[in-house]
Amino acid sequence: MLRVALTGGLGSGKSTVAHIFRELGCFVSQSDEVARAMMQPGESVYQRIVEQFGPGVLQADGSLNRATLATLAFAQDRAEDLNSIIHPAVIAAQAEWMRRIGEEHPSGVAMVESALVFETKHAASPGDATPWRSRFDRVVLVTAPESLRIQRYVDRYFASAHASSDTGRAAAEADARNRMRAQWTDERKAALSDFAIPNEGTLEDLRQAVTEVWKDLRDEAARRTRHGG
Repeated sequence: MLRVALTGGLGSGKSTVAHIFRELGCFVSQSDEVARAMMQPGESVYQRIVEQFGPGVLQADGSLNRATLATLAFAQDRAEDLNSIIHPAVIAAQAEWMRRIGEEHPSGVAMVESALVFETKHAASPGDATPWRSRFDRVVLVTAPESLRIQRYVDRYFASAHASSDTGRAAAEADARNRMRAQWTDERKAALSDFAIPNEGTLEDLRQAVTEVWKDLRDEAARRTRHGG
């Protein structure tokens, strides 16, 4: 089995790329989905978040207010407080998921989609400066110009809020920049990645680029199985 990380900055289109990989036959775990499940009432991660951030992060029905958490994390510089709770749990769950995929599909490709593959501090053993190398065999980076990534984030924000205003757009752009400051630049990530998929054209362009990378990943997974790697 081949263990692959799929990463990219805010608004790069990682989720779209992950969807295409899944259609092509890749096994995909999306970190946001794993984290969201762990943040439901009754889960240990949920409880630790409430203990750390207080009851002010809860909605009337007892669920976490993700918008409030995001404001605390990115606007009030408490991202690491939140990451220290969520990241270890998600990383452990995905390690177990990859182990199961390896047992059931020895020649498969197991891909973890995560914005913070390189940035997280919670996958390392003491003194390990490159923890992603022990977690993954290959890293795939999705890239796009910063201005386009911000535009995508803002458009997505207003699509979900069903509203638009000049003031709100400026606030959404500021939120995007706050989030991006917690992430490495594409240039820094590219130097450590095995593949880069540009996402600034049409969906068909993107699908073609993903398909080319998939062929390489699939072939490497098959070679590893043949050679017992």
